Amino acid sequence: MRELLKHTCFLFLMVSFAALPGASFSNEINLNGEWKFKIGDNTDWAAPGFNDGGWSTVKAPSPWENQGFRGYDGFAWYRKTITIDKAFQDQDLILQLGYIDDIDEVFLNGQKIGQSGSFPPSYSTAYNALRKYSIPRKLLHFGQENVIAIRVYDSQLEGGIVGGNLKIYSVGKSLKLDVDLSGNWMWNKGMESNASQARPILVPGMWENQGLDYDGYAVYYTKFNLPKQLVNERLVLLAGRIDDVDRVYINGQYVGSTGDYINRICGENYREFRNYFISPGMLKAGENTIEVKVYDEYGDGGIVQGTIGIITQQKFREFWKSKRKN
Repeated sequence: MRELLKHTCFLFLMVSFAALPGASFSNEINLNGEWKFKIGDNTDWAAPGFNDGGWSTVKAPSPWENQGFRGYDGFAWYRKTITIDKAFQDQDLILQLGYIDDIDEVFLNGQKIGQSGSFPPSYSTAYNALRKYSIPRKLLHFGQENVIAIRVYDSQLEGGIVGGNLKIYSVGKSLKLDVDLSGNWMWNKGMESNASQARPILVPGMWENQGLDYDGYAVYYTKFNLPKQLVNERLVLLAGRIDDVDRVYINGQYVGSTGDYINRICGENYREFRNYFISPGMLKAGENTIEVKVYDEYGDGGIVQGTIGIITQQKFREFWKSKRKN
């Protein structure tokens, strides 16, 4: 929670609204209980087809020291196979994994969806952070089996999934994106993209949770393909909640901004979800490039939360019209 008041700044948004309205969270999947578990570290263990039949079974949440692994510090993995009912198909879902000591990296069906803390050699603990990760709908197999794999590093004392409530829950009806932009982007410090200094980063997700203890200017960028039938549509870019201010470009052309990026006047903009109309002719069929330039004043930084993608204006308006009716 921020304790310092930021300077008020003029909010320039073509579309502006708060976070998606919360649901009652009655639609949830309980993940407490038995998980497959193995000490050690092997990236193959994230694969959904990996055979974990020979692994130990532990309860989560509970420190692994209490379950036969007393005195162990280091890497370990958890795995769980679940079925997600088709009733969740039109919902935005969150994976909550309680409190993990010290660091975690989370995979769904073999794809990374989140991280808290930083693994050695750039060690940074996140033992006191409640793990909540947005689930990209494109990774889910509704009505079929899905595999959650969690890589954990513990430096000392208790280790593993030590407390909290483990579940998947709905935060409301989802927007049906025409282009989903969540996933791996490239990121570098500074005000311009620089391939020689860039590194992969998961979007959405605060950069501090991905080994980047940094305040200042940075650039996110990625390439995406636009289907030919969308070229002449009126489109909206959903860029999530950004901490603190931003400027957005598509194919080198300015799209929009929130806050005063140049003069670093941030105000309360870190609370806002960014949504920008895309001018006709800005996008082309096939490959396009998007850049999100961010200035973070302090605390959390980057594209930290929300739906990231492109949608037609018609779908966008219909979605919010239906929300108002409800």
